Amino acid sequence: MIKRLRKGTLAGVTGLLLFLPGGAVALDGAALLEDNCAGCHETDNSGALSRVKEQRKSPEGWLMTIVRMRLFYGMKIEADAQRQLVQYLSDTQGLAPAETAGFRYILEQEPSVIEEPEGLLGEMCSRCHSAARVALQRRTEDEWNYHIDFHVGQWPTLEYQALARDREWLKIAREEVVPFLAEQYPLETDAWASWAKAEKPDAAGSWVFATKLPEKGEAYGTLDVSGDASPYTVSGTLLTASGEELAMSGQMNLYTGYEWRANLNIGGEKYRQVLAISEDGASLTGRQFLHAEDSLGGAFKAARSDGKASIVAVVPSTVPAGKTATVQVVGTGLGAVNLSGVLDGSGGTENDFGTALDVTPAADADGLVSVTARGASAGDALAVYSHVDSLKIEPAFAVARVGGGGGSAGKVPARFEAIGYWNGADGQPGTDDDVRIGAVPASWSVAPFNEEAEHLEDVKYAGEMDGVLGIFNPAVAGPNPERPFSTNNAGNLKVLAESGGVSGEGQLIVTVQRWNNPPIR
Repeated sequence: MIKRLRKGTLAGVTGLLLFLPGGAVALDGAALLEDNCAGCHETDNSGALSRVKEQRKSPEGWLMTIVRMRLFYGMKIEADAQRQLVQYLSDTQGLAPAETAGFRYILEQEPSVIEEPEGLLGEMCSRCHSAARVALQRRTEDEWNYHIDFHVGQWPTLEYQALARDREWLKIAREEVVPFLAEQYPLETDAWASWAKAEKPDAAGSWVFATKLPEKGEAYGTLDVSGDASPYTVSGTLLTASGEELAMSGQMNLYTGYEWRANLNIGGEKYRQVLAISEDGASLTGRQFLHAEDSLGGAFKAARSDGKASIVAVVPSTVPAGKTATVQVVGTGLGAVNLSGVLDGSGGTENDFGTALDVTPAADADGLVSVTARGASAGDALAVYSHVDSLKIEPAFAVARVGGGGGSAGKVPARFEAIGYWNGADGQPGTDDDVRIGAVPASWSVAPFNEEAEHLEDVKYAGEMDGVLGIFNPAVAGPNPERPFSTNNAGNLKVLAESGGVSGEGQLIVTVQRWNNPPIR
């Protein structure tokens, strides 16, 4: 039972307290909002606060708002109260799953997405931040207008950045941008109305997952989530494709009924998870990355261990021909699995992570393998290869950043994968009918991207490429007196990979520090 006590205090914040089972104490969200925000925001007849009531945001968006209130207006709030206020606002004025779809890459800190915003959004907003940041909030038309006012007041140079010398910038903002935003991202939507009424999935329970670790490659495991509300306790086991076992533990907050945010210790390293639970509660998707270096991470996919047949992935996803290998079909409720394609067979041994089976492809085998089990299926989930016709680098273009050296901004490394392909029916590499094999082992190096990069000796100064892992570690931040004009250790590099006698090429820009690194860039 939850007991209520009016006007208690916790960490210097007055308000309504909730005493949860086990003696834990949590502040009532509405009272917490009133106590911390009503001093500046007016209350209407319904008790709602001006400005606040006219917005909806992701958990990261609400966190950024509260931090801005602290920095700009002197708001005082303790860390735990802040967490609970973010929870309350995200739950009551968040974004529906359909409203975050297509923009989750910015929440997941995906480092290699290149946006191409067009029209007003590209001209007026994306000069300073991502278009996704705009799309991950909902406001009334009046509130979008206030947002323009805030930008002009807080950053007066904005007008010059928006080419104000050549056009009537503010008039365009008022008469074109605001109506566009109000129509494109309104406060009231059918998606939110539906989600607010919907029964929310339960995060607690057991999950089976597949992911990639920066230095260890493909991995899989189980997660057990316990608790009735945020913060949940998370524990589990992770196994790499090579068989290394790592313990997992930490806490997770669930916002808006589906937004999973976890801080975990995995084998002694701190990781961050930004995931979303599907609306039916059966699956988890998102990205997991190193807490200190968010550019190093991988996609994360999981299925609930509820006995229903579900296939998450096959680890490893690529197998050299002519060699016996154990592959783990990661999933739940599978039993014996069936293989079809270049490998044909069935069987396997059930374990906590799905079903494992040994395969021995022929020495000249080349092709894809599909997996089925008890009605669950995963097409082309495994590739067997005896040769590679061509190689592509993923990402084809990346950015790393110098840092460290006693400064406040750390280095931002970059990680690459060599993706093998077979020629398609036309027998030519690099055409639309090529068949993707997947990530293959490669040797890595860097070279000057152009004559200017060679002249400036970018390879010497910009950093080092790990020849096996494909991870580029940028150099320390400058200035560097050994370079012309004592410039920074920036560089323009070719990223080169070689595997099985074929090679691939990408581009890496090594640039200066990112001084401002908000949760939504």
